Amino acid sequence: MIIKKSLLAVGMTALTLASVQVMAKVSPEEAERLKNDLTPVGAERAGNEDGTIPAWNPNFQIPAEYNGTGSYYPNPYKDDEVLFTITAENVDQYKDKLTPGTQAMFKSYPETFEMKVYPSRRDGRYSSLAEQEVFKNATRSELIEGGNGVTNAFVGFPFPIPKTGIEALWNQMIRAGSYASDGKYSQMVVYRNGSRLHGRQHTVRYSPFQDAENHTLESFGVNGDVNPRIYQLTQTLKPTREKGKGVLVHEFINPKLKPRAAWSYIPGVRRVRRAPTINYDSPQGLGNMQTTDAFLGFNGAPDKYNWELLGKKEIYIPYNNYDFENPELSYDDILGQGHANPEHMRYELHRVWVVRGVLKDDERHVYKTRELFIDEDSWQTVYADHYDNRDVLWRTTHINTINMYDLPGIGGRTELYYDLISRDYMAANLFNEEGGVPKMNHEVKQLSYFTPNNLRKLGMR
Repeated sequence: MIIKKSLLAVGMTALTLASVQVMAKVSPEEAERLKNDLTPVGAERAGNEDGTIPAWNPNFQIPAEYNGTGSYYPNPYKDDEVLFTITAENVDQYKDKLTPGTQAMFKSYPETFEMKVYPSRRDGRYSSLAEQEVFKNATRSELIEGGNGVTNAFVGFPFPIPKTGIEALWNQMIRAGSYASDGKYSQMVVYRNGSRLHGRQHTVRYSPFQDAENHTLESFGVNGDVNPRIYQLTQTLKPTREKGKGVLVHEFINPKLKPRAAWSYIPGVRRVRRAPTINYDSPQGLGNMQTTDAFLGFNGAPDKYNWELLGKKEIYIPYNNYDFENPELSYDDILGQGHANPEHMRYELHRVWVVRGVLKDDERHVYKTRELFIDEDSWQTVYADHYDNRDVLWRTTHINTINMYDLPGIGGRTELYYDLISRDYMAANLFNEEGGVPKMNHEVKQLSYFTPNNLRKLGMR
């Protein structure tokens, strides 16, 4: 795969942790680029030379038919026509704009996997409060703990003009987004033989770190050691054998300095117990189809890997996937055997940052190498390829994105975790059959909601 180095990445190689720390924040003069040639979150404002990637459009108008937070997002591009379709027969023509994981999908499912490519759209922006804090982050945010933590960051995107892989990684881990959400969603494991396992959960979340309306950097804590970055309480509704289970998580901004805290409620025991450490390659998700640190591309402590910024590349990515969430479609409609139904997927050409993590010699993990492909406009990982300790591509993650009108901004949606060896896959964050999507920044719960005592009360109802 040929990667074109951006101006920010020319000549870059893997850097030592010491030099990583020195290069974290940028000068005030360089930060001004966020008001000129770069968008407020660090993407290139201009389109590409070929005109196949448009310039950033900050003046997007929300569709009039949108009914507000909690309702499905109407597709503003429903009249777009497919430009062309990539299939196993013509995939060689497009290899330079496809990830290894995507190419592997064509090899694994030559008869059914295809990519319908639509016109590229770069519409929408984050809130003015978020953009203001990101601008401040550019000159104040720094790496600590050898790159394993961040200080002086607030709201998200601590390093909008990244120079290193670890900085780009932190941008995708602590993104700007909603500071509160409340809603139900489903997960589905689709096994090789076509059988399915359906899970459903209700999750309530609050993030002081992203709440610029009620917090400041100082009230949150410059080192992230005053408040958790995220409070999250999840109750299992399905499958039946797990109904009533609950998990409470307090996630901190610096996982090495202050690790994730978690509690669980088991109905049969009727007690809340401190959960064992949930991190790194601990199996997670319905059917244990992913590792804990693979959620949304990568999350958690990054210390097991050396991270390298390989530059930027133009590739076809899942983008503006409104139709995939259409409530008129069932989960059976959108999830086929082997992979998501291509009829309801949308792909566009966009620029992505490419970040590679290589396992350190003295560390252990089921993934030796992982490559992340991160959308420049949102810092959302859209693809993640995972290689085992024999350097074999084992799993590939594909993440849908849309412009979430109530976020506001581009956000990750359904996550598709494909196992190329077992040929099973899991789809997380499904909304079609839930009667709506999670509400954002609406009726924020008190902090007393996110306590072990309340977890027990909810479980006993």
